[in-house]
Amino acid sequence: MSNLLRLRACLMGIGVLVGGLLVAQQSVSGTVTDTEGTPLIGVNIVQDGTTSGTVTDLDGTYQLTVDPSATLNYSYTGYTTVFEEVRGRNEINVTLEEGATLDEVVVVGYGRQKKSTLTGSVAAINSEQLTTVPVANAANLLSGRVPGVMVRQNSGLPGGENTQIRIRGFAGAPLTLVDGVQMDFSRIDPNDIETVTILKDAAAAVYGARAGNGVILVTTKRGKTGKPQISYNGTYTMQSAVAMLQHVNAPQFVELFREADLNDGNGYDFTFDDEDQQNFANRAPGYEGGNWVDALIKNNAPMQQHSLSVSGGTETIKYFTSIGYTDQESYFRSRDFDYDRVNARSNIDAKINESLSFNLDLSYREENTNRPNNDLDAIWNDLGSAQPIFPTVLPDPTIDGVPYSGFSERNPVKRTDRSVYGSWDQKANVFRGKLGVDYNFPFLRGLTARAELNVQNLDQNTKTFRKPIEIFRYLPETDTYQSEGVDNPVSFIGVEQFRRTQVYPLVSMEYQTSFGDNSIKVLAIAEQQTRKFTRLGASRRELLSTNIPEIFVGSTDQQFNSGNSGADIGRKSLVGRLNYAFKDRYLFEATLRADGNVLFAPETRWGYFPSFSAGWVLSEESFFNADGAINFLKLRGSYSRLGDDTADGLNGYDYLTGYDLLGNPYILSGSTGQPRIRTRGLVNPFLTWEILTLTNFGVEANLFDGKLGVEIDVFQRKREGIIDVNVEDVPSTFGAELPVVNINSQENRGFEVALSYEQRIGAFKIDVAPNVSYARAKWVDVKSQEDFTDPDQKRLYELDGKRVNRFVGYRTDGIFMNQQEIDNYGVVQDGNENTTIRPGDIRYLDLDGDGELTFRDQEVIAYDQGLPELVGGMNLGIGYKGFRLSGLFQGASHFSINISGNSRNAFSNSSIPLTYHYDYRWQPDPNNPGVNINPDAQLPAMTQAPGANNNRNSDFWVRDVTYFRIKNLNLSYALPATAADRIGFGRIEVYVAGENVLTTNNLGIYKNSFDPEVQPGNPARRFPITRSVSFGLRASL
Repeated sequence: MSNLLRLRACLMGIGVLVGGLLVAQQSVSGTVTDTEGTPLIGVNIVQDGTTSGTVTDLDGTYQLTVDPSATLNYSYTGYTTVFEEVRGRNEINVTLEEGATLDEVVVVGYGRQKKSTLTGSVAAINSEQLTTVPVANAANLLSGRVPGVMVRQNSGLPGGENTQIRIRGFAGAPLTLVDGVQMDFSRIDPNDIETVTILKDAAAAVYGARAGNGVILVTTKRGKTGKPQISYNGTYTMQSAVAMLQHVNAPQFVELFREADLNDGNGYDFTFDDEDQQNFANRAPGYEGGNWVDALIKNNAPMQQHSLSVSGGTETIKYFTSIGYTDQESYFRSRDFDYDRVNARSNIDAKINESLSFNLDLSYREENTNRPNNDLDAIWNDLGSAQPIFPTVLPDPTIDGVPYSGFSERNPVKRTDRSVYGSWDQKANVFRGKLGVDYNFPFLRGLTARAELNVQNLDQNTKTFRKPIEIFRYLPETDTYQSEGVDNPVSFIGVEQFRRTQVYPLVSMEYQTSFGDNSIKVLAIAEQQTRKFTRLGASRRELLSTNIPEIFVGSTDQQFNSGNSGADIGRKSLVGRLNYAFKDRYLFEATLRADGNVLFAPETRWGYFPSFSAGWVLSEESFFNADGAINFLKLRGSYSRLGDDTADGLNGYDYLTGYDLLGNPYILSGSTGQPRIRTRGLVNPFLTWEILTLTNFGVEANLFDGKLGVEIDVFQRKREGIIDVNVEDVPSTFGAELPVVNINSQENRGFEVALSYEQRIGAFKIDVAPNVSYARAKWVDVKSQEDFTDPDQKRLYELDGKRVNRFVGYRTDGIFMNQQEIDNYGVVQDGNENTTIRPGDIRYLDLDGDGELTFRDQEVIAYDQGLPELVGGMNLGIGYKGFRLSGLFQGASHFSINISGNSRNAFSNSSIPLTYHYDYRWQPDPNNPGVNINPDAQLPAMTQAPGANNNRNSDFWVRDVTYFRIKNLNLSYALPATAADRIGFGRIEVYVAGENVLTTNNLGIYKNSFDPEVQPGNPARRFPITRSVSFGLRASL
């Protein structure tokens, strides 16, 4: 009987509990529109304090089950966020107003926060901005969009763009986290990205030693409550070079060659005579020559991208699944340089009960890069020396074994042909998985715990195949082929397998509460990161047949094996963060992070990094006129101390003695190579983090009813303990290799300004967002260079207190036009009474007036041959009904390039002159060699042996690079929702887009030959970046 009573009581208790739960939940529905009554699609509606939410459908309607006392958060990009208390209502219709986005919720380190309450310098980019122009490298999408962020695309080679991202002029790369895990941003499918957030000051401090150069947080899309939504975005793109080398043609080459012979004292007819020049001009038989650039490069190269996603969910489970494909060809005519990538992603969020939920994120990427067996530099070097007097193909290309002509073995066309020269193929598979569990403690509201495990694995397989090729020269006089020898005389095949695995567990506790006008949030985190790798390689030579590119075909007598393994990352971290706000008016945040890294000795392994930031929302004060032009005004400041364990020169485990195994083994007897080892030199048990101290002050304002947003920041970063070798107190006879030490210091200063303006005029909508930033770096203390006692040496070469990337050289005053100018100059330039100076040589200024050109006449002639100091950009959008025109404009200034190598000297290392050499050289009169006959002469005279006089570091060759670029344009049209619905679609949009549409620069005579965005150095050796035109379709069901 007692058991029956217990059973009844239990059943009654369950009934009461279930009934209470049912009573505690209610359904809310409604419509979200803009101020003109137009339904808004995709508005996020979330029950405040939870992850429970939904999005509006195609009609702007929604339905959600919530607690009767809940508060709903309605947010939409470009509109002011609205909070509505349910208070038992079953229908809530909401109107969102356009305005600046200070109320939007942005992703920050280990969480989310309202932009209006941020105390750090944070910038966010939404998914709509990132999908306006198709790109193979997602990193290129950030260019010009955010103040203080510099993006430089250094190449247009598929799969090898080598795009650099730098924040506030800092030399190192920022930390990039995708859904909280460190990984490569460049290979993400842009259609999967929800937001990108850039943390630039104390906001990044929560990531400690990895955050010294800023942090980029990438958040991928997740499912929302509602019926399944299928989305597709596809593009077809044609690519061409932005700036391509312009070599001289055969007649011009002969003319310049004859001039060089004349200038070098060999006579005008030494190599070519008038008849040769006339024959090349008339393309007589045997004198046709060839255009090697045209033979190598085509005008257009295709790229296609497709992305398909499915998302949706219920109150208990939500999902987002996508697959993307990219196929990109290069603009080599051989079509043997290509890159393709497959991206797959699945993000799942599940709610077990009111307290327990979990998420599972899975992503996979497969990349295939296929090229001939030559690196790009080798091809570009050969192109630079491919003489136009030789044909690019033989007269009869059908002759077996003689497909190419050969003025030498350096034939660029053959290097781009896999069937001739061999191949280099690489396949990379990247898998990432994250399992996270969240628990809301029922006994204390606001207390949550999270545990997550991240695993990332890279498998990379590379095969290199090289085969011999015989080079021939065609002799038109006898109609025969003459062998020029064999390139790659020994066949070769090599394979390498590389695997890297990263494991990243994390546990955290967070508590947030409010009492009165006060709100507090406390976060504690413990995390660990380990990364291990293995590498195994094998190769053989002398293949039995080059028709079978497999390693078993090679000779076992010519077999080589290699491999290594290790752990290149091992970190443990503890993090604590406190957020406090009073009336959302006075804001404060404090962070303390402890990082431990196995790269350092136990005594110096741990670093402790505090940060503090505060904000004051003046517009919430009673004395502030809320009815004035300024609707929102906030002042903020921050101080943080961070570490950097990724700096150049830090090899890891430098506190341990060890040995290095060297290549090129000694041959002691027979043909067996004996491996060599050497000690690593002295060790430093005190080596530790570079320390970075950041200070930032900012102001944010919202004016004219939210139409205009303003954000201004000034910042300073001091970098101490920069790793280098101390040579100040060590004699030159010291016999051991010195260790690296924390020795130098550097400082960055700058400012940023970002504006945003939105206005609707009838059916027109206009939005514009310009930004500009300036950053300058200088050395504070440098102990890694010798002491200078000579005052001019100190002025020129000592770095203490001087700007970083100074370029020291001579000032010039054009070129000597004739011998009389040389005789009358009165300054000895060559140390030999100017006997080696010729008409057409550069004239240098004698700054100290002693009548002789010495190192004392040098001064600083340029700065920052690396990153520009001044960077700007502007987003512009114009919409009218279903049409929208958007553009991104970007530019930079205060940096320079040094014209060097064959870009400078027309015949340097057998190189081929460029068209600007022909158009602007000092040109001798063949009948009076000391007289110039080119009225446009700006460059030195032609010579086969460039002398020292014209190759001094000087402002003659160093050019300031200021450029403006229309980075991309996009014109789109979206069908009206009713029209799309009639044919079974939720949305249909077509668009045409262009990237790198137009560029202007101040490079003068070089402006059409070099792209200002590429790395400094010899610009003629850089593979040009691409200009593209794309046609696309977006559709959703």
